[in-house]
Amino acid sequence: MTFLFEFRVALRYLRSSHHQGFRLSLNTVISIAGVTVGVAALMATLGVMTGFQHKLRSKILGVNSHIVLTDGRAIPIPDPEHIEKEIAAEPGIKAMAPFIVGQAMISANKIVSGAVLRGIDPARERNVSRISQYMVEGNLSDLEHTEKGAYPGIIIGSDLADRLNVDTGDSVDLISPTGTPSAFGMIPKIRHFKVAGVFKSGLYEYDNTLALLEINQAARFLGISAGSVSGIEIRVHDIFSATNMAHRIGSRLGFPYWARSWLEMNKNLFSALMLEKMVMFIILILIILVASFNIVSTLSMIVIDKAKEIAILKTMGATHRQIMHIFILDGILIGFAGTILGIPLGYLITYLLEHYYTLPNDVYFVSHIPVIIRARDVLSVAISAVGISFLATIYPSRQAARLEPVDALRYE
Repeated sequence: MTFLFEFRVALRYLRSSHHQGFRLSLNTVISIAGVTVGVAALMATLGVMTGFQHKLRSKILGVNSHIVLTDGRAIPIPDPEHIEKEIAAEPGIKAMAPFIVGQAMISANKIVSGAVLRGIDPARERNVSRISQYMVEGNLSDLEHTEKGAYPGIIIGSDLADRLNVDTGDSVDLISPTGTPSAFGMIPKIRHFKVAGVFKSGLYEYDNTLALLEINQAARFLGISAGSVSGIEIRVHDIFSATNMAHRIGSRLGFPYWARSWLEMNKNLFSALMLEKMVMFIILILIILVASFNIVSTLSMIVIDKAKEIAILKTMGATHRQIMHIFILDGILIGFAGTILGIPLGYLITYLLEHYYTLPNDVYFVSHIPVIIRARDVLSVAISAVGISFLATIYPSRQAARLEPVDALRYE
């Protein structure tokens, strides 16, 4: 019964005294609008940043596997089949595939560019990465099917293909930086390859430098003994458990094997994104904090305007606690109303950004702004807005509770 009384008085103080019926005062509307804008801006920003983070993670995991196992001494692994049997004993492993990695220069049409060579088993690569889904010309199996007397196949990124001005079916030259010993000293090792396909991951780092070879072709070109590999790609069922899984694999195999998860290999990038998201959250909270100043001024004006009514309530038996509750409820109602209006407004803003705002493909790795709004983000925004609104009520509610009826009614 006491709460109902406080709630009814709180609603009465929020409405305009110049109109009949329930109509909010201008100060109340301004305060609600301030909270609404702050909540909508915070919702939209968190949604966009989470979307970009998720999209970037998806792109990186599309080209790479969840875990990469290598020899810590930077030498080839001589018996990958034995290592794979050891790894398979760990629960949560989905697939594995060997790979060879090295560097070379690639040349075509009198243009030379650096390239990262990755030798793969096309049949098994599909199980550990999604690079086959990024193929815009050809497919991974074309690396295995080489006609007799023809050049072996190579698959390159779209930006690298544009730089070399080559297309599927054209020939390119791979030049090894280590060279080949001869009677005249070290001479460059040059091999001819045919472009069997082109992929586009959307990440410039890969599209501009990565070249795929069949694993045996890569071993011969890089001078790695038959049966040896640079490492093993591992795909797990839960990507967020990849780091713990990598540590377990490293502990099982021991020295000199080194297992790293996708998060550890891109730690600086994702740490920067998380830090940026946190900083943007703090900065945009300031918008709600500024809106809370409107709440303080609105409630302070209500205290001054309703001094006589507050005095009458006190003379009729209202306690200091009840008077404080009335103005605390006013601030919470303003914050709650602003949050209720701000959340759908934030959804509307993100919807318009995602569907009607395009990005230049030559600058960004996506054509539209990705948006992901998580329940915990919505909850944190709502709690922050209502919490700040509550804190804004402390000063004016205490001022109202301290009001002496004699002073308020002296000149009435």
